[in-house]
This record gives sequence, structure tokens and C-alpha cells, in this order.
Amino acid sequence: MIKIKNKFLIYFRNFLLNTFTERKIPYSAQIEITLRCNANCRFCCIPMIPEELKQKEMTTNQIKYIIDQVAEFGIVSLSFTGGEPTLREDLPELIKYAGINKNLITGLATNGYHLPNLLKNNLLKGLHYILLSLDFPFAKQHDKIRGISVFDKVLESIKLANKKNIKVIISTNVMRSNIKLLPNICNLAENFNCAIEMYPCENIIRTYNGNKFQAENVNELIPNLHLWASFITFLQKKYKNVITDKYSIKIIEGGGFGGDPKKQDIMRCHVAEAYLFVRHDGTISFPCKIHPIINFNALTNSLESIFNSKEVKMIMNRHDGFKFCEGCRLGCAISSSLTAKWPTIFEKYIRNFLRGNL
Repeated sequence: MIKIKNKFLIYFRNFLLNTFTERKIPYSAQIEITLRCNANCRFCCIPMIPEELKQKEMTTNQIKYIIDQVAEFGIVSLSFTGGEPTLREDLPELIKYAGINKNLITGLATNGYHLPNLLKNNLLKGLHYILLSLDFPFAKQHDKIRGISVFDKVLESIKLANKKNIKVIISTNVMRSNIKLLPNICNLAENFNCAIEMYPCENIIRTYNGNKFQAENVNELIPNLHLWASFITFLQKKYKNVITDKYSIKIIEGGGFGGDPKKQDIMRCHVAEAYLFVRHDGTISFPCKIHPIINFNALTNSLESIFNSKEVKMIMNRHDGFKFCEGCRLGCAISSSLTAKWPTIFEKYIRNFLRGNL
């Protein structure tokens, strides 16, 4: 609890700096430590990325160097993602370094396949929360959409994490095929003492070296957004563990970010200033990982110099004013943008913290 309070004070300092000065410090950071993955999810573009690109991973020491900079820059929290981050043998070392040595609030986004072994062997010291994928309340359907037999391992992971006081947030990718099963998934999450976040499926296109990669036929999976919004609004009222907030619902149902005229007047995108994403090879892209206008090498440039460069500030000031921002509703962009305004901070983070969801 003391650590959380101290981190809130740092967050408040960052909020004041970002709001009232020209100095910018992101609130959260995420390192994509690998693009390798043991699953083959129908909606994911990573299986489409050539193996030669996936092999350009940072070394353990290079990732630690990034972690050092994250801590020195004053960022509050850091999560590890992929690909599937548990495929890296040095993951326990990296989590311990971030969570214990550098005193960061540390998270892990994973499909859960390798989690039981890591948790049983007490190899995740320093980890505070796990963002765990679960799309169906039944093994057959979940394993089919993920292309790997992992459902039972997800449930086992939740039980083990609960014993070790590691918070689990279930991440459900809402599709046409599972939208009517969301109450069942929320009930499962509640029974297992988990918070749950439910964003609609997205057609994510990843760009590397000017080449674009995307999964096939993703649009067939995307649910009706008005139906999604109705379901989530209903579930919010029934289940206290649902952390998908009313602002996210309104932004997505209203057409997402961007637009001329603006599609919605709730919030503009703040992802460029609020969220730091480091690719597996040490690259940072602005305004975001999906639409890179300008790239920096975080291994040769300090994070503070990157964020406070003239080029990056110009991008930050445009928010979602770029043509490619039209209709964007990426969950990472929305969640990170919610950290930039007090009403959304309270709704998304403070309220859920008080409810024990975060």
C-alpha cells in the first residue's frame, strides 16, 4: 500500500508537469520483449510477420538499460508484452529487476501457457499484476480461437497467482462469436477473484520497415459496436469487477478518435505523451506503434531527450489530428489517454483501485 501511495504521488507530479509545463513524462511504459509467440490467434497479425524480423530481439542487458531509463525518467509503471513474453528465459530476471531493483509497478501481458511453471517455481518475484487472455468460458472455444491448448493453464494460473497475491486482470477480446457469452466470462472472473476488461476485436496492422502486416478476415470477427456497448454497460452494473469504463464505451461507440469534424467530443488521443511503447528491437515510434511517423532508437537516445524533442512535441500537440487516426479505437490508445484527464482518471483508475480491481 505504501508503494502504491508513493507511485500515486509520482503520477500526480507527472500529471502537473504534463498539464502545465512543456516537459512531458509518460505515465506508463510497455516493453515488447519478443515477437515470438507459441499461439496462433485468429485476430493477431504477429503470425504474419517474417521470422527474420522476430529474431532482432534486445539482449537482457539492453532491456535492463531501458528499464533503468524508465525508472530514472519518473514513469510509474512498466509492463512486459510480446508476442508471448514468457518465451524469453530471462523474463523472471527482467521482472525482478523492474519490480524489486527499480521499484516499478510491474505487469505482464500473456496467454498464460507457461505461467503455471513460472508461478509454481516462484520465478515471478517483483510482479504486481498479470493481464491474462481469456476469450471464452469454455476450453474448446477458447483454445480454438487461440490456436493452442491453454484454457486449463489460464485457470490454473489464476489460482496460483491468487495464492501469491499477484493481481489478475482477465483481458477478453470481444468478437461476434463470444459477445453473448460475456456474462459467463464475467461470472467466471468474479468466482476467481479477477478483474476483467473487455474491448472489441480490432483489425490491428503492424508496420515494420515500411511493410504492413495484418491477420486475414479480421473484420468477420469484429462485433457490432452498439451491441458491444450495450452489453458492457449492462455488465458494468451487474459486476463490480468489470473495469471497462463508461468513457471507453462512449469513445468506441461514438466512432473512436480522429475525424473532421471530430467523431466524439469526450477526449482526444494522448497516447504519444501518456504511453511509452518500446518495440522488441529497441525502437520507439510516434505517435504510436501502429502508425509510426518517426522512430527513435531507445538504446542510443535517452527517453527524456526523445520525449522532449521538438519533433515529438509537434506530434503530441496534434493528438489524433492525423488522417490515419480516423476511427481509431485501439484499447491501448484509449486506456493510456484516460490517464490525461481527471474525470477519466477517477472513473478508470481511482474508482477501480478503491473497488480492489487494480
